[in-house]
Amino acid sequence: MNNKKNIPEIENLSTLIGDFIEYWGFKKIHGQIWFHLYLSEIPLDAAEIMKKLSISKALVSITLKDLLQYEVISESQLSPLGTRTYTANDQLSEVIKKVLRKREQYMLSKIKLAHLEMGKISGDLLEQANVKKTKIKELGKFIKRGERGLDIMMKFI
Repeated sequence: MNNKKNIPEIENLSTLIGDFIEYWGFKKIHGQIWFHLYLSEIPLDAAEIMKKLSISKALVSITLKDLLQYEVISESQLSPLGTRTYTANDQLSEVIKKVLRKREQYMLSKIKLAHLEMGKISGDLLEQANVKKTKIKELGKFIKRGERGLDIMMKFI
């Protein structure tokens, strides 16, 4: 295990990256763990992450599982103590693309399907609910623009 001292500037940046990641809908801890793995010269195990961030084993375990699912981190070799270690995926563009594909595209597809279902509602029923059919059509155009925007963004990352 690494017994090196924590550096306040590193901890500050870890917190700020955690805040940024939280802004995008993840948990702050996702960003903080990724940050420490990304900067580390060596793969880290859960115990080292717990020590660096003063967090519980359960929180580390759940967060590592999430980060592995999004392929933001990967499993590495076993430590000399026989514990699993982790490294950050340092292909940042690929990380962002994978997250966008898994989250935003999935979310947009659910929205698109729900919008299509709304399109099947009769005009009489919509009128009873005080819903303008023209607004449903406008919303459909907005959803399509969102899909195109995401596709364009993915090409430039």
